[in-house]
Amino acid sequence: MKFEVIDLFCGAGGVTTGIEAARYKRSKIANVIACINHDPIAIKSHAANHKGVLHFTEDIKTFDVTRFPKWSTDTITCLWASLECTNFSKAKGGKPRDGDSRTLANHMFKYLEHLKPDYFLVENVEEFEAWGALDENGKPVSKDNGRAYRRWCNRVESMGYVRDRRKLNAADFGANTIRKRLFICFAKTGFPIAWPQPTHTKVPDMYIKNAWKPVKECLDFGDEGKSIFTRKKPLSEKTLERIYAGLMKFIAGGDETFIIKWLGNNAKTGINDGKSVNDPCSTVTTQNRLGIVNVSKAFIKKILFRSPKR
Repeated sequence: MKFEVIDLFCGAGGVTTGIEAARYKRSKIANVIACINHDPIAIKSHAANHKGVLHFTEDIKTFDVTRFPKWSTDTITCLWASLECTNFSKAKGGKPRDGDSRTLANHMFKYLEHLKPDYFLVENVEEFEAWGALDENGKPVSKDNGRAYRRWCNRVESMGYVRDRRKLNAADFGANTIRKRLFICFAKTGFPIAWPQPTHTKVPDMYIKNAWKPVKECLDFGDEGKSIFTRKKPLSEKTLERIYAGLMKFIAGGDETFIIKWLGNNAKTGINDGKSVNDPCSTVTTQNRLGIVNVSKAFIKKILFRSPKR
């Protein structure tokens, strides 16, 4: 038995690539037959890597679902939706949320009604479960925490589905990055729900013997970049503070390089002091916010950073 999948919010193709790579006894078991995204650049990238898929550059909210191809007979059918996460994520901080973006899940019902898939799979940030009302300033109403999410799940279930969910971390499955996400599986009554078992862990034990993979396996240390002292435009004081914190944390301890996050600080400490290349990388997004810091000389002077805090 094979799976046919339609990929909503397909982006540049990460989900489709994973689905197409699925194997059982070395045989391919899944095909993505169609996908949709509003961004023409994302669709162009997706099409370059998945030429056999029917592509739609459309808005999920207004797309005519009858344009999708019909499912083949004798296949298990799946609808995948990696809903936009920006306005649910805690990474948004205290900034106002976009109410329209947070309602995209409600547009899934017309797809379910028309396609009637055997499985409906949703991926999002953990905070999706806290989906509720916003106040007049675009801030989540605490007393309404999770109400819209529960109402949405109940409506999907009323269409003949049973639900299960897991929070999975990519590092636990052999990726060189820490990326924890919520996965929800809605299955038509009678269809089983199964979840993958972790293959790696932060601290190996008798049950899982493989340690998380370090990001250094993916990095080119031959490219040392450019000196921060010869830049035409000096780095900001905040960036220098982050570099200094990383130097104290890693280089002073004997390491030669570390990962720096250009944007954002740790909410508890007020500074982002980087990550070791011996650990999985933090979540890599389309935002250019991560860099490698190499120290070519074991010589650190606080005065070089001219920081008012040092």
